[in-house]
Amino acid sequence: MSVAAVSRFVNHKQRFTPGVEARIQQAVVQVGYRGNPAARSMVTGRSGVVAALITALDNPHAAALVKGLCRVALAERYDLLFVDPLHGQSPQAELERVLGMQVDGLVIAAAMPVGTGELLARYGRPFIDLARGRDRAEVAAAADADAPDLQAQAGALIARYLLRTGHRRISFVGCAADATCAGRLAGVQQALAGSDARLHVAWAAQATAEGGAAVASSVLLAADRPDAVLACNDPLAMGLLAEARLLGVAVPDEVSLAGIENMPAARYLSPALTSVDLHADALGAAAMTRLLAAIRGQPEPVNLDTPEPRLWVRESTRARGV
Repeated sequence: MSVAAVSRFVNHKQRFTPGVEARIQQAVVQVGYRGNPAARSMVTGRSGVVAALITALDNPHAAALVKGLCRVALAERYDLLFVDPLHGQSPQAELERVLGMQVDGLVIAAAMPVGTGELLARYGRPFIDLARGRDRAEVAAAADADAPDLQAQAGALIARYLLRTGHRRISFVGCAADATCAGRLAGVQQALAGSDARLHVAWAAQATAEGGAAVASSVLLAADRPDAVLACNDPLAMGLLAEARLLGVAVPDEVSLAGIENMPAARYLSPALTSVDLHADALGAAAMTRLLAAIRGQPEPVNLDTPEPRLWVRESTRARGV
């Protein structure tokens, strides 16, 4: 066996007959060979590592997103580094630290400060912007810049449903720390533009059930009570729903309540939660497929499995006088 043949096999660049592969594997075991990623990166210019900046890993949507990212990365023999930028010194400092590790590319699913796009442009490695950051330079430079903005689509989808069912006083409960909130709110605003509906925006300190519960009284007991409350994500909606019961506000008889992300528990709440499914697992897989293609200098993949957001109407919403 030649050194070149062994190298091509252990680096997964060429397959051989079963007999030859068995001999190579036996030799690898006998000599105790282990690949040296640092040495390989000096030759290839790649580390074989991609990073994902993602927050709220305890959120079912984020967990499903991670599952999709991992499935594709590991199948393509890439290692995946996860970083929660909210748990470090600052989001920008964490980004700079990750870039210093010479990762081959990034998936951004976290709220990042303005100026992130310029920093990534200087770094010169591909990245995917799942959060659809409001930084114009970031959006324009992303490898998925031409992909549909699914966050805005989800917001518009649920807002149009609320309009069709007669809701005209709509409160949106968001969280600035949630990377997806800006896109979802933008979709809601676009869908309501030109209608006679009034939109009020309230902000929770956390994009969690606790955050939803904390703002519930100010939203549900307002002088001009909304006839529908739309939470930026399902955990917020879950907290609002629980607190509404304690406040004596009947859902959906007095106010409709909806969320976004369609977490697995949404249909088991009482009443079951109307929500929008973003197909997070497929979204993560498509994002990683796009990123690896960009890293390899390949064309944009076609026929990716990226289902459009789907509305699930359940018992937490009710039509108003239509």
